[in-house]
Amino acid sequence: MKPLAWLLTPSTDQLLFALRLCLAIALALYLSMWLALDRPYWASLEVAVMIQPAPGMAVVRGFARATGTIVAGCAGLAIMAFFGQSYELSAAALALWVAFCAFWANVLRNNLSYGFAIAGFIAGVTVMLAHSLATPPFDIAVARVSECVLAALVTAAVNVLFSPPVGIRNYFNSRLALLRNLGREFVGLAGLSSRQPAAPGRPRSEDDPHPALQALAAQTLALEQTRQYLRYEAPQFANFDRLSRRLDYDILSLISATSSLHIYLAGHTETIDTRPIAALAEPARRLSAHPEDAEGAKQAFDDAHAAIRALADEPADHGRPRRLADYVVLSRALELASRGRAAMTTHGLLIAEREHPSKHISRRSEFSQPMDIRQALRNSLRTLTAVSLGGVVWVNFHTQLPAVLLMILLSSLTTIFATLPNPVAAAGGFAKGLALAATAAFVINFLVLPQAVGFPMLMLAMLPVVFVGGLAMAVPNPRLALPGRISVVMFALLVHVQNGALPSFETYIQIVLGIFGAIGLTVLAFRLVLPVSPRQRLREQMRGVFDELADGRRHTRERFETRMYDRLNSLALSEIDEPYRFSARQAVLAAINIGLEARSLVVLTERATLPRTLNDSVHREMDALRTLFAGRRPGSLDDIAERARAIHNLAAQLLAHGVALDRPAERRLVIRAAICAELVASALADYILAFEHGESPLTEPETANEATTNAT
Repeated sequence: MKPLAWLLTPSTDQLLFALRLCLAIALALYLSMWLALDRPYWASLEVAVMIQPAPGMAVVRGFARATGTIVAGCAGLAIMAFFGQSYELSAAALALWVAFCAFWANVLRNNLSYGFAIAGFIAGVTVMLAHSLATPPFDIAVARVSECVLAALVTAAVNVLFSPPVGIRNYFNSRLALLRNLGREFVGLAGLSSRQPAAPGRPRSEDDPHPALQALAAQTLALEQTRQYLRYEAPQFANFDRLSRRLDYDILSLISATSSLHIYLAGHTETIDTRPIAALAEPARRLSAHPEDAEGAKQAFDDAHAAIRALADEPADHGRPRRLADYVVLSRALELASRGRAAMTTHGLLIAEREHPSKHISRRSEFSQPMDIRQALRNSLRTLTAVSLGGVVWVNFHTQLPAVLLMILLSSLTTIFATLPNPVAAAGGFAKGLALAATAAFVINFLVLPQAVGFPMLMLAMLPVVFVGGLAMAVPNPRLALPGRISVVMFALLVHVQNGALPSFETYIQIVLGIFGAIGLTVLAFRLVLPVSPRQRLREQMRGVFDELADGRRHTRERFETRMYDRLNSLALSEIDEPYRFSARQAVLAAINIGLEARSLVVLTERATLPRTLNDSVHREMDALRTLFAGRRPGSLDDIAERARAIHNLAAQLLAHGVALDRPAERRLVIRAAICAELVASALADYILAFEHGESPLTEPETANEATTNAT
């Protein structure tokens, strides 16, 4: 019975969302009928598309949809004004407009993406209905805008007035869960101080931090997505919006620092002074057990920082002078304690902001930057192809209802599919939702509605189906949520809420077949036009990672770090076999560490006064590293292994120069630069190890084992 748990034992949040959905659809239908709008069912369909489990997101989504509908109405009127006398030119102009909207829906993020998708879809509705009905295009555009704005207002009102005030509470609970998981990662890191060194070049499987680090990054990015909408649900959240985003940046920095040290230790073969790591055990325990106690965790990080500073004044525990590996552990442990203390300070301020509002104005988040232009162009061309094929059908059969419906739905589906990570796989969810909606609507249309009298009977027939769909929509599982949403949307489209407009059996079948035809034609276009296999898509995503890596020095650390983790979170891993999936994740984490440590190395050497030969060596190695990952693909694994050896030697030279300096400030700078260089070499070796047991997406796998041995 577990697969049906969402239906048989729904959570409180599911029940409340399903009830809000029923209320919003009922209210939108009633008001649209009372106002005698052109097509009342359109308002309920709009509600089903706009409503979201997060109330704040529903408010913003409603605004984006209303804006997109207004733009679409203007675009539809322009197409009809210039090309209304020709079916062929109207179809061509509409195809170009929808492809244009699909491109920007694919490039942009969040509500801007959604707004462009709507602008393409509603323009198709306006053009198709203007051609097929004896109604002026302006009247059709006004009707669509009126129904959409009504639905947006109803959706926003229902979500704001009838949602329990738990959004901020859930957000802070999720943040505490993230900090707890981060504390557990610290516990695992501190636990490395008691284990034996790994075999040469082969980190222990239980020491592999890559899956946990990616999960932490994904949690942080999910919180950032939620944060953007909370102010619309609870206006008081604007008081600590800036601090919340600052804490997200702090957590990503902690993840990066933990990643480079954990990977360095997991693959190291020497005996290292691990007392600095052991000093992090207490703050890790506090953070994992009581993340809400920001002051206690901050104090523990303070104590750990002092303890590590004290260890820095003592000799290494193995009785020999400190080596580069000892300095790496000591410096990075000190950095983790410092960053942890800063993060806990921000966390404490965030908690305190509930009582003492901040007056800072939030600036644009680095988490919302557009990324993949190539994929956007590809999906735009696919959209153009699909809508053009539909246009050919419509031009030849423009008097047939299925042909009109085909073009309308192609305008919608292609722009929606263009924004999805895997459009072809999503088609399965669309088809399931449509099948369920078509079955339920058939029963309602032909068995229930002919006997229904009045609005209450209509709601009694419709709302049970809407309620079940709402339960599925609120499940945090795309395999259920997508079919649930599609079933509600298509049900609202197929149920004829006006008795005088009840279709015949033949007409109903034609409508359903037209919708399935639109799905099939969309999938065909996405499969046949510039087809990309999962591995090719992953290869493109990895090249995007290397573009960021080669170009990262030109931008702020915040931008580089957030974009790299965003790319990590969006990797097309689910369709790749397990060994390859692991390799890609590890390779991107290694690339993140390479970029961040290389940036720090350059900054530190610019601040220090190095001999000319050593300074030239640093710049030469950084130029070689940048060249290695430029041009949308890295060099061979042998080239990467050679760079790892060279940068390791550079780190030894920097350390030898740093320990001989007399001035403490200068000595610290140079030693920190040596540590960064050593961690760059470690990250390069980790990149090579990513392909030891799997096929590299960009290089030949035959060289992986040899390169791994050379690098380590």
